[in-house]
Amino acid sequence: MGDMEPITLDDSSYDVIWERALAGLKGRGDWWSHREISDPGITLMEMWAVLCDMQSFYLDQIQESHYRGYLKLLGMRPDNGSCAVVWVRFQDVRQDCILPAGVRVLADTMVFETTEDAELTANRICGFFGGDGCRVWDMLLARKGRLELKKGEVLFSFLLKRPLKAGHKLSFFVLLDETGQRNPPGPDFLPPVRLGWEYRTEKGWREASVLRDDTLGLLYSGCVCLLTDAPMMDREGKGYEIRCRMLEGAYDEMPVLYQVSLNAVQVMQRDTCCCQEYGVFSRSCPRVELQSCLGKTGLVRVFARQGKELWREITGDCGIGPPIRPGRQKRYVYYRGEAEVKFVCCREGFEEEYGPCPVTGVSGQRIPLPWKNILRDSVELMLPFGEEGLYRDYKRVDPEEVRLENAWHWRDGEDCIVLGDGRHGGIPPASGKGLLLTSLVLFQGERGNVSIGRIRCLERPELFSGITCSNPLAGKGGRARLEPSAQFAQAADELKRLKRIVTCEDAEKLAGEVPGLLVKSAKARWQEGMLVVTIKPKPTLENEYCRQQYRLMAEGYLEQYRPAGMGLRVECL
Repeated sequence: MGDMEPITLDDSSYDVIWERALAGLKGRGDWWSHREISDPGITLMEMWAVLCDMQSFYLDQIQESHYRGYLKLLGMRPDNGSCAVVWVRFQDVRQDCILPAGVRVLADTMVFETTEDAELTANRICGFFGGDGCRVWDMLLARKGRLELKKGEVLFSFLLKRPLKAGHKLSFFVLLDETGQRNPPGPDFLPPVRLGWEYRTEKGWREASVLRDDTLGLLYSGCVCLLTDAPMMDREGKGYEIRCRMLEGAYDEMPVLYQVSLNAVQVMQRDTCCCQEYGVFSRSCPRVELQSCLGKTGLVRVFARQGKELWREITGDCGIGPPIRPGRQKRYVYYRGEAEVKFVCCREGFEEEYGPCPVTGVSGQRIPLPWKNILRDSVELMLPFGEEGLYRDYKRVDPEEVRLENAWHWRDGEDCIVLGDGRHGGIPPASGKGLLLTSLVLFQGERGNVSIGRIRCLERPELFSGITCSNPLAGKGGRARLEPSAQFAQAADELKRLKRIVTCEDAEKLAGEVPGLLVKSAKARWQEGMLVVTIKPKPTLENEYCRQQYRLMAEGYLEQYRPAGMGLRVECL
């Protein structure tokens, strides 16, 4: 795509347009002798000159709505930003407990929330050993130099204070040195090694089932989850041992292991102000357990389904249990009857912070929200409909979408809700109760990429007595919302980049991005009608297996960008 010169429409000013019209009048209407401002015809000419000037200006503008249309043609959704993600290690756990999804931890005043229910264990690691069997007191294992692991060799092992029962899952976090800046893995990346995680039983070592391995064979820091199917046996009364053993393959660079720790949970930088969850009451089951952290700790309103999108509030007819406390981590809602219900849960003070503003019934009413950094995809709401206590779901649409009866959209550049105007959505009836937000999340964008150790405490430590927390890695992935124009500019830059091999420079750039490799540089040259790409890894590959893996992974990655009829060969120094 070459650079195109911008097209500018007629940008004549009002004075130029007026003078041009007056000159045309002289050639077409000599009989029109009175041309003073008091003449009605002259007044009409001035009005048309103003309208022509305004129309010319607006035709020459590209609004954010235009960019939304362009993105839609490209098949791209509006970019609403993303929340940072980071691992948090919980310590001083005195008894096994469940940490529900949505538990809030703090980096100063910035809120992070757990993304799923997590089992915290009072078990602990009481010993850590290198592959040679020597105890490592500071839990630091550094295999530096050109030490090559042999098949069946043990990388490291650790002891648990308590044994795992048959069928029990164990999750632990592995912290590795990632200063080598290995390329991020792709969705189809296969690690060059296969590890076996084994535990000691009365009949010897037994391999555990690997349910999850974010480390991809100890290449990246992450979580490992194992499942045992036999009772463990202790090691000379000192603990219950789990070891990591090399089964197949070889490393291009030996991993440097800093720490293995239990009770690591992934958290996301977001602040959920209100959320909704669903349940069903019946004669045989008159109670429903609330699942979200806000449901367990905050204020709860209950709405029974009356139709496809209609809900009636029945909070006063329900019995809502007290919020959770230490030692009691469940909260129930009771109802004598049969109903499909929606629970709207919010933190204390939220309703005072945002009181319902009246719906005027005026076309396209704008309702500004008093928060910044709203995660727009999270917002859901209901509006009063008809009789007392009846609400209707209102769906968000893009303003360029076809008309829907109950729809709202965001105003460009503002955290402002625009209700229906009869064209983009039906005009809601007037109501003094105003809209009811049923889901709202705030986030901090780039600020959520906090440094190591920034997360220091739980927001409600009294609910989990004595537990402390910290983040062993920095947060990443946080990104603020992009306006459609900025998103389109990024898309244009990406479209200009040829994601295929045409020149040697294209091949060199793509070779440096092969997922999972440590690539220092790449050179490409034409040789006898074939493109030869030479990859120089950051480490010195003394192992032929590693060189072969680099060649195969690079060839597989470059193959998708190779034009038909062009030969390709990859070499590895």
